[in-house]
Amino acid sequence: MHLLITGGDSALARRLATALAPDLSIRLFDRAFTSSPASEVETVTGDPCDPADVARALEGIDAILHLAPYLPGRDREADDITALDEATRGTFVLVNAAREAGVARILLASTLDLFDRLPAHYDVNEVWRPRPTPEIAQLCPWLAELSLRENARRGQLQAICLRLGQIIDDAHAASHPFDPRWVHIDDVVHAIHCGLRYQPPHLPHWAVFHIMAPGPRAKIRLRYAISAAADFGYAPTHDFQAHWPTDPNAFTPRDNRPWREILAPRPMSSRPIRRVVIFGAGGPMGAVTTQELSSSYTLRVTDVRPITEIAAEAKPQSRGAPLPIPLADPHESRVVDVRDPVQVMTAVEGMDAIINCTVVRPHPVNAFLVNTIGAYNVMRAAVAHNIRRVVHTGPLVQHLKGMGDHSGDYDLHVDAPPRPYDHLYIHSKYLGTEICRVFAEYYGLEVPALLFMNLYNPEMPAPVPHCSFMISWPDTGRALRRGLEVTSLPSPFEMVNISADLPHGRYDFDKARTLLNWQPRDGLEEFWQEPVTSNETTTASPVR
Repeated sequence: MHLLITGGDSALARRLATALAPDLSIRLFDRAFTSSPASEVETVTGDPCDPADVARALEGIDAILHLAPYLPGRDREADDITALDEATRGTFVLVNAAREAGVARILLASTLDLFDRLPAHYDVNEVWRPRPTPEIAQLCPWLAELSLRENARRGQLQAICLRLGQIIDDAHAASHPFDPRWVHIDDVVHAIHCGLRYQPPHLPHWAVFHIMAPGPRAKIRLRYAISAAADFGYAPTHDFQAHWPTDPNAFTPRDNRPWREILAPRPMSSRPIRRVVIFGAGGPMGAVTTQELSSSYTLRVTDVRPITEIAAEAKPQSRGAPLPIPLADPHESRVVDVRDPVQVMTAVEGMDAIINCTVVRPHPVNAFLVNTIGAYNVMRAAVAHNIRRVVHTGPLVQHLKGMGDHSGDYDLHVDAPPRPYDHLYIHSKYLGTEICRVFAEYYGLEVPALLFMNLYNPEMPAPVPHCSFMISWPDTGRALRRGLEVTSLPSPFEMVNISADLPHGRYDFDKARTLLNWQPRDGLEEFWQEPVTSNETTTASPVR
């Protein structure tokens, strides 16, 4: 079998390659190599986010060990933006290229640090929801998990996630105090072999296995990965018993607080919202939001180009879409590239709330840099400046078709499982929305994420009949106002479908009314009713 290992220049990749080489043909892939690996290991250099370079690295490959998202903060120094881009866009590109090349199997190295916030006496296993922090060492593998899981629903891929404990060897164990998160490097190699042998019950397939040391002193005890039902075959041999403390009090005591209290954030204090920064104010959504709020708040409107230039160009993004109107004092306009963390941090200074309307749809690079990395820059700036209210925007993520889709369902709630698949725009926005969720739940922010599908000018003819999820441009601005002004949210992060009140029954829009106290004014009846003909009246005939 020919195995490709991403993040190939790391010490961990080299060590795994050496251990796996006697049984497999190994190729390491990275941007560059600082030294030559073992003679039996091949190397390929290239950009892990470039489809052509990744396709070249996959030539002749049967399986992939996607190690790169695991490395930042552990075995590789990288700035946050580069690490996040490689973990998100890099994973997206890799899965697409693997499917195109006919690669049958992808193993993703993730981390059990995603459960660090849970006490050791909790019986955590593979069905538990991870609780990542916004730290890059957890955010990168978590986002890579989500990207691989959703993209693998297309085609015939077998995707296996190995959540690893803290990888060590005998020398480390002998020179450091025992840590219940340890897993031996030899057992990790064994787990990779198990993943390469594992036969799924169907394709496409997604599976998660926790890779830890055996025994009662491991923080996360093994269940599924070693059970006969799993058919995975993981049988670790290093329990580190020789290094267990002899004093039983040396182990972490039980935390008997309610679990919600254990995971509860420490929310920052709210403050009156008077000054609001809008990112993406040059687009139609930002434009209607600016017009809606300009008489009530002091605004700082930003876009990657000057607002005056966008307005003067007079080229609406779509038929009937609104254009920005330059504002006078006391409002302020700035050129801000949401991809640049420094510019975003500066733009947020002195503000009380944030509205993020930025979006890029078809561009294979900027879709991730704006929709995903941009969301990270905004949320990090919000925390740095003690801003609790961040109104996020994004697309409906449940209407695409593929493995496990919702095409036959009705009354789809906004919190139903997302299905972004391999759709560039929706996939990158989906990951950005998850970043907002992680920040909100960890820091106790107030983040309503308003989701849209089709937006129309009600004064123009209806171009697409029978659409079951739509809203007018004026109602869009009013909905974003409610996202800004709603007194409180039931949880730090809430997603809300924003649509006209439509009779189709395909989606559930009630959360906008109950949570935001918002209802649309435009019914858009011309989209779902046949027009009245000359010999018809709109008055119903009496029943006889």
